Amino acid sequence: MNILLLEDDVALNRAIKKVLELNNHIVSTFFDGNDVLEAFDKNFDLYIFDINVPNINGLELLSLLYNKNKNSKIIMITSNADSYSLEKAYELGCIDYLTKPFHLAELKIKVEKLDILKKDLLSSLKIKENQSLSKKEKQFISLLLDNKRKIVSYEMIDENVYEGKNMSMDGLRSLVRRLRAKLHEDIIENIPEEGYKISDKTLL
Repeated sequence: MNILLLEDDVALNRAIKKVLELNNHIVSTFFDGNDVLEAFDKNFDLYIFDINVPNINGLELLSLLYNKNKNSKIIMITSNADSYSLEKAYELGCIDYLTKPFHLAELKIKVEKLDILKKDLLSSLKIKENQSLSKKEKQFISLLLDNKRKIVSYEMIDENVYEGKNMSMDGLRSLVRRLRAKLHEDIIENIPEEGYKISDKTLL
């Protein structure tokens, strides 16, 4: 997975980065909340935010990120075990948290669980023999799977698949046609003037 890590403790930041990279993840590290804002335009599979960091704290960043992209996966790190911080983090959209001090193995397990779930969803797709998915095709189908039973809007596709770089409707339709041709079942449903979703028939 492509992971963004925000932790202002230099030693802990380096230790987390090393553990995650040993498990074949790509880790971009930050020490200051202001610097993370500039990275929001990039696409990450997982965000790990310490709450208490300089300038913009982790809770504020969590709120900004979740408002921009509600599909974001965020794990919070806090030295405060108070119920307010934890309740606020979950209210704002985080999926898990760690309270300092913690064992790096605990973080590793939480990250690996997310990675395995993602791989299981993708591996469950029935792809035709001798076919493989391109990067954009994987990103598109992953986005649909992350939002099962929901409509994925054109704006979400533009941000998460094309990363805001010249998405055209003709290009998107061409991408969907290629993807459908590689799958044994047509699980992609077109919602006119709104976007796409995974067919409800596949979720029964």
